[in-house]
Amino acid sequence: MLTRPTSCLGSAGRVGSLLSLLAGAALTTLALPQPALAEWDVDGIEELLPREESPREYEMWRGHEDELARLQSLRAADPPPMAPIRNCAEWEPLTGVLIRYPLGLPYNLIRDLDDHLTVHVVVSSGNFAAAQSNFTNQGVDMSKVEWLIKPNDSIWTRDYGPWFVFDGEDNLGIIDHTYNRPQRPNDNLIPIEFANQQGIPVYSHDMYHTGGNYMTDGFHVSSSTALVYNEAASHNGMTQTEVDQLMFDYYGIENYEVLDYIEPTGIHHIDTWAKFLDEETVLVKDVWSTHVSYANLNQRATLLASLPSSTGRNYDVHRVYCYNLGNGTPASYTNSLLANERVYVPLFGNATYDADAIAAYQAAMPGYDVRGYTYSGFLSDDALHCRTKGVMDSEMLRVEHVSVQDAQVGDVDIAAFAHSYGGHAITNAEIVYRQDGGAWTTSPLSPIGGDDYVGTIPMPSIVTTTDYYVHFEDASGREEGMPRSEPAGWYSFDHSPDPSSVGDGDLAGGDGGNGPGGIGQDGRLPGAELLPNYPNPFPSATTFRFDLAYADQAELMVFDPQGRLVRTLFHGEAAAGRNEIEWDGKDDRGRDVPSGVYYYRLRAAGLQYTRPAQITR
Repeated sequence: MLTRPTSCLGSAGRVGSLLSLLAGAALTTLALPQPALAEWDVDGIEELLPREESPREYEMWRGHEDELARLQSLRAADPPPMAPIRNCAEWEPLTGVLIRYPLGLPYNLIRDLDDHLTVHVVVSSGNFAAAQSNFTNQGVDMSKVEWLIKPNDSIWTRDYGPWFVFDGEDNLGIIDHTYNRPQRPNDNLIPIEFANQQGIPVYSHDMYHTGGNYMTDGFHVSSSTALVYNEAASHNGMTQTEVDQLMFDYYGIENYEVLDYIEPTGIHHIDTWAKFLDEETVLVKDVWSTHVSYANLNQRATLLASLPSSTGRNYDVHRVYCYNLGNGTPASYTNSLLANERVYVPLFGNATYDADAIAAYQAAMPGYDVRGYTYSGFLSDDALHCRTKGVMDSEMLRVEHVSVQDAQVGDVDIAAFAHSYGGHAITNAEIVYRQDGGAWTTSPLSPIGGDDYVGTIPMPSIVTTTDYYVHFEDASGREEGMPRSEPAGWYSFDHSPDPSSVGDGDLAGGDGGNGPGGIGQDGRLPGAELLPNYPNPFPSATTFRFDLAYADQAELMVFDPQGRLVRTLFHGEAAAGRNEIEWDGKDDRGRDVPSGVYYYRLRAAGLQYTRPAQITR
């Protein structure tokens, strides 16, 4: 594990906030008219830097290129953490949230965050006194605020802030990417400064990236737009294969699903149009029919809903309508913050559409406390998510469970996984269930080895609906369950004592599921090896399925574990609706391929989706 001594960054403090020191002199010499910056902060202290680097910033550094280069040189690439590595998902247990002062966020949000999280605030020494005074005057709980007093450039903590992983020895680490805004060198140092302050190992790499263009599901699957490939090629000279390898080496990402841009212009961050809400639930932006991204969004939402997530069940795709803010720019309701059992949603001042957005989150995330915040600074391409960054619990109690969805007969086995990254003993493990809307009852979950637990929900006396959730506690006092919103949220399934009385079954009242399931090594959901092809494993032939909203170009190919092309199954225009493509287990020369694991790659609707397939001769 690596960490940088604080002293190696001490010289950065001597220049203070160079941008603010130089701004007055540099801007007065600028002959060309400059575009307005994004907004003023809520306290009227400074005009905030916009999302993308502006001509002003280049002008500020003119004549100070040596200092810019020196600040940029304070980062150096490190070896990756010890494998196996697991990148934390946004919905996993947080202890805090990282923001920056001067603020691009409303104070009522800060007052709500401090109810259950530490508010980590990046602030320069020159703004520290004002920050303390204004936080106090605005009623922020100062006992829940922790200051990181360092030079900084902008409010976009999501983009330049730390990414969290657990290494092969269960240690929390910070991955520090190269922020894709080279004129903001102070921001680029914040992950290292934060790691030093918190005593967390930090691992830097040189590849350009940005946090707003990254989503991960906590099970080695992540998504970004093609911005990551394009910037890595232009700034780092890296191929797509090299990018994928770096994401595996530093983040443990086995399937990196990189998507085409959803529209021709804009910032091209994935969080401006879609968001993972959990391992299998995705929220996708919806817009009016004449918007340039309308067809692309519908196509992508349809395709995603036909492909399996890490649970083995297809992605549960929800839509949120993002109305026209003016000049054809959609509201950015997808740009929300998930923080334990709360969801913080940006609002844009239209009572009807704001209420609809809150309702969309409530439908997608039953049992969560969904809260909305109106702020004039929220933009079409960014909002609340871009200006906040969750801080993971280094001793989190991680609970996973593949829920029961299908109709069940008799006793129902329940399997779950619980792992304390702090090494604390599990002191309570239980299923909490009710039948026919009656009183909640508990049934034990018993350890069966490693971090796996099993229990039973008994059969009912009549045909009914069974509601349930799983709940764990450890010796540190941490409590977690599934669904993560329990006890306010739960799973439901049709339940019968008599096989002849079972219907098709449905899902109600909870987050959903696809039948009893356990968790495998490394806390993997069993669906991590399930595919949108059936049967699998297969002896000789299998059929791959995917859906499209409109006829579109698609490509389906099979590769061996070394990345060599085995078979091109389809290349051309796929039909609207269900597409079924059979692989007969042969290569492009008509020869039977030997038993083993192969990888298919689907490219359609601007999405690249790769999963393994197994042949057993």
